[in-house]
Amino acid sequence: MLDDAGRDMRHLSRRAVAPRGLVQRGLAQRGLVRRGLTLIELMLTITIAGFLLVAAAPHFSEYTNNSRLREGGTTLQTEAMFAQSEAIKRNRVVRLTISGSTIQVLEAQDTAAMTLLRERTLAGGVAAAAATVDFAPRGFPVNRAVTPPVDFVAASIDLGMPGVTCSAEQRCPGLRIDAGGGIRLCGNKLSGC
Repeated sequence: MLDDAGRDMRHLSRRAVAPRGLVQRGLAQRGLVRRGLTLIELMLTITIAGFLLVAAAPHFSEYTNNSRLREGGTTLQTEAMFAQSEAIKRNRVVRLTISGSTIQVLEAQDTAAMTLLRERTLAGGVAAAAATVDFAPRGFPVNRAVTPPVDFVAASIDLGMPGVTCSAEQRCPGLRIDAGGGIRLCGNKLSGC
């Protein structure tokens, strides 16, 4: 191989190209080439992950219980708003009943012949004590258990789960229906909402 001036360039090309193995050994000696993990690194990573999992397990249990209770509260609030809107729309008395984990919305103008409008079940073991709320045709709660019926009666329904004690960490929601017909979901029934 000759350059433009006619000199022999073969000796330069041999020096410029080093065998691949020598280059990798040189990089490995300097610590620049590294492939994979050592067994000690892998075992250390697995041990740390195990400790983190064990530490997080109780909090994950609280999180799942709170999520189930919040979902149950949202379902109950949705059904109460549905019952109220149906009372206004139909211009009739509509009843919201909850017994355990079953929520029913019934047209209750004639208590002897009530019509089921919708029924839902609370998921995840969420339940409430038996409760009944009647909505008058104008949308406010009414107590028809007394004679004459009493308008503008406030109501509350609290949710819970078997084996779960409500506290600051385990928030059990409560549905509040104001005498004027306002419906709201309290995040924690213990907070005095």
